[in-house]
Amino acid sequence: MEQEVYRPVRESVSPFRDFLLSSVRRQEAIFKSSLILNPVENIPFEDDISFASSFMHGLYNTDKVRSNEQKVGTVHQFSGRDQIAYDTRKIYSSWANALGAEDLTMRLLSGLHAHTTIFMALAEPGQSVLLLPEIAGGHMATHNILKRLGLTVIDMAVDHENQCIDISATKELIKKHNPDFLFSDRSEGLIFEVFNELLEDFKGVSIFDASQYLTGVLAGIYPNPFEMGFDLMLSTLHKNFPGPQKALVATREKNEVWKKLLSGISAYVSNMHNYGTYTAGITLERQEWIRAYSTRVLQNAISLEDHLIEFGVNVVPRRRDLLPTPHLWVKSPGREEAFQFFKDLESCRFLTNYRKLPYGLGFGLRLGLNAATRTGLYPDHTRQLASLIAEIHQGKPSLALRHECRAFIEDIWSRRNS
Repeated sequence: MEQEVYRPVRESVSPFRDFLLSSVRRQEAIFKSSLILNPVENIPFEDDISFASSFMHGLYNTDKVRSNEQKVGTVHQFSGRDQIAYDTRKIYSSWANALGAEDLTMRLLSGLHAHTTIFMALAEPGQSVLLLPEIAGGHMATHNILKRLGLTVIDMAVDHENQCIDISATKELIKKHNPDFLFSDRSEGLIFEVFNELLEDFKGVSIFDASQYLTGVLAGIYPNPFEMGFDLMLSTLHKNFPGPQKALVATREKNEVWKKLLSGISAYVSNMHNYGTYTAGITLERQEWIRAYSTRVLQNAISLEDHLIEFGVNVVPRRRDLLPTPHLWVKSPGREEAFQFFKDLESCRFLTNYRKLPYGLGFGLRLGLNAATRTGLYPDHTRQLASLIAEIHQGKPSLALRHECRAFIEDIWSRRNS
């Protein structure tokens, strides 16, 4: 029987490839004529994130600097990665110093990946976690993740009137249940809460998720979670901080808990996507920009809130005696009304977040000023922005209103590098 001869296929134009390239170009054009007004997206610096398309993409590497004697004692090694490991440790050191931590790792890829991996590494089935609940702005997925890992979840007590945690009632829960872990995973909130008093009586491992506050912590605007008494701090680098799709975990002390966590992370994470670590290292060097940005984000949030109230939009007012966050909430009479407002804003290229609001406020929209500030929004823009949002809220936006919104957004983008 004649053996089949395999010949290389002549390269040809792929209609599907052309479709995907065209789709990306079209989406990019829309992106650059839109204003992101939700708190969980941001825009990294293009120069800083250039590593994502470099030779580094796809390489396996380690963040441990080892001698040849140490390497030979491991199960396996990849050659040619010593410089990456050395650079990674330098980046970790820089970030740890900025956060007041003794050590840090960036092997994790997202917030929920961090939640899952940390508790897989540290907790045993049957142990208990005192958790900031979803009704008080905790992440909607965390409770289910912890339950799936076999942990008992105890919700912190909530003060609905003041929209915060009831510290005294939660301290009683600590005395009653003696939980093994305490986890503050707030993804929603109008004010920054401090937990010093809560941690005074807590003897387990305490963890603070700083994803919504990271630049403010770096700039000294918000209290450092380690100074509050937390043992571990985790954060994404692509929400409040305008960096890569990645997460970090930092420790106040290099103790047995930290050693156990690092061992677990090594077991459960196969590749750490080092190009994102390099991006995080470079963006952290923009210290002066980070301080100015953090201040302007909060100025924009307060100013926009004031002007939305001025124009009759049903904004949930925040307490002004406490530190603000970059978040705003707009209440709606019902789910359908909230979704229609969400879609009308989208038609004008204002990209918000439709969701069920905390504290039993019903459905509405949450707005965030991280990405908009990164785009070029300044406090002197917020009155016009509020006026446009209010006009959209009054009814289906006309073609003229949509053009007015596009012109406003183009002006914001033109200030991006000013």
